[in-house]
Amino acid sequence: MKKKVLSILFIITLAILPLSSAYNQNSYYEKPKDNICNFKINFPDNIYEWQDGTFLGTWNIDNQDKQGQINGIIKQGRTSNIGTFIGQWQLLDEKGYAKGFFINTIIVGKITNEESKILSYFFGKITNNTTHFSTNINSIKLGKISVTGEFLASFMPGLTGLYNIGIQKFHLIDESRLEEFTKDNPNDFRELMVQLWYPIDKDVTGERIEYMDLITFKWLMDRSPIPLITIPKTAYKFVKPHGIIDAEIAPYPNHFPIIIFSPGYDGNYEIYTSLIEDLVSNGFIVASINHPYVSGITVFPDGRTINATFVQNISLTSVIEDTKFVLDFLTEINQTDQFFFGRLDLSKVGMYGHSFGGASTIICLYEDSRFKCGLTLDGVIYKESINQDLNKPIMIMLAEKSFTSNSSDYLWNYLINDSYQVTIIGSTHYAFTDVGILLKHLLPLIPPRLLSFGTIEPKRMINITKSYELAFFQAYLKGRSKENIIDLADVFPEVIFKSKNL
Repeated sequence: MKKKVLSILFIITLAILPLSSAYNQNSYYEKPKDNICNFKINFPDNIYEWQDGTFLGTWNIDNQDKQGQINGIIKQGRTSNIGTFIGQWQLLDEKGYAKGFFINTIIVGKITNEESKILSYFFGKITNNTTHFSTNINSIKLGKISVTGEFLASFMPGLTGLYNIGIQKFHLIDESRLEEFTKDNPNDFRELMVQLWYPIDKDVTGERIEYMDLITFKWLMDRSPIPLITIPKTAYKFVKPHGIIDAEIAPYPNHFPIIIFSPGYDGNYEIYTSLIEDLVSNGFIVASINHPYVSGITVFPDGRTINATFVQNISLTSVIEDTKFVLDFLTEINQTDQFFFGRLDLSKVGMYGHSFGGASTIICLYEDSRFKCGLTLDGVIYKESINQDLNKPIMIMLAEKSFTSNSSDYLWNYLINDSYQVTIIGSTHYAFTDVGILLKHLLPLIPPRLLSFGTIEPKRMINITKSYELAFFQAYLKGRSKENIIDLADVFPEVIFKSKNL
């Protein structure tokens, strides 16, 4: 990636603190798909790419022997404490809607029947934790109503798979490699930070991971060319990923395929969370790497930090060797670690990466037989590294305004196994990150295209990308049908799709 640009754009997304307005009939929502909703909900047909949250609960009218059910969806604003909602209630044979907005602990709205006739307005107070909520509301015509239940909410897309996500972080030192970026220090061995994302059962609870740490966020803030005095120091807490720290790995199946992820130059794996979480929820273990001197910032457990210092040959070699070393580490813990013993399927290993991480993916496919397939997200392609046929399945995803399209055509001629090229109309190089999603929440008045994120809706972009990722890795690491990849072209008309050698 171009130095500083992604970091600056990320910080700019946090510069305005908008307040969400109340629900309006022209807003876009998707019908909930999570198991949290267990009766049919009939919301407006305008469909957005995903809802920010879902909720399910029971409601009681005080002093009456009446109990009903309510479920619905949440549209968040700048934070998870500000937003709008629409829910459908049911009581015996009666149904209707509850619509409104919430600001911190205050909730305001109206209750209607199925014909949208207003039955009552209401206001009240909400209390909640990360998974459950309760609210006591006062309605003008119906009296006092209490509602309790559970909810799922995140800026990130909902998980499409059967699993939730566990997280463990590792500080690794490769004592067989001296650090190439500090040759003057003979005692400095190569270090890196790895986050392991793995499937856990849906009913597991625990401490959820933060989107990024305070040091990383402060670094991003300091990269801004303008003072960001309106941004809270804890704004990174608004995102709320799904991962649960140190949760027990899912007991079934016996083991899971492995995918290693490498971010773009001057990027960090944290800003690809939406594209990693969905793979994990569908039964993959993903190891993401922050590469010192190549990633934007690498933060070690003792508080030391290393920033990006790009030197092409050293950077590329370091990232490639980091990736192989991480695979060695995964092989070791599969044999020795009590937590992961025997749970990693090392006969089914893939790799993917964005930009510079895409370049590393291609070279790793050439050099290491353990990698069975690979996928690049607008990956940089160095022609000098390509001088022979590549006989492994590969998917090349491209932005419409990609600076790698010509070199991708060059690579295409050397691919002799199943090969796919997916170009997303309206996208840009930086759209293959979470940043566009955050723009819609935190800078809603500025079109993403003005900040180099293209004309495609960010949620649509993420849905397309993660759908192709999932179909590809399911085909080549889980034996699913390749037709699932081909059929996606009918689902996403924004895609220019080609394939060969199938």
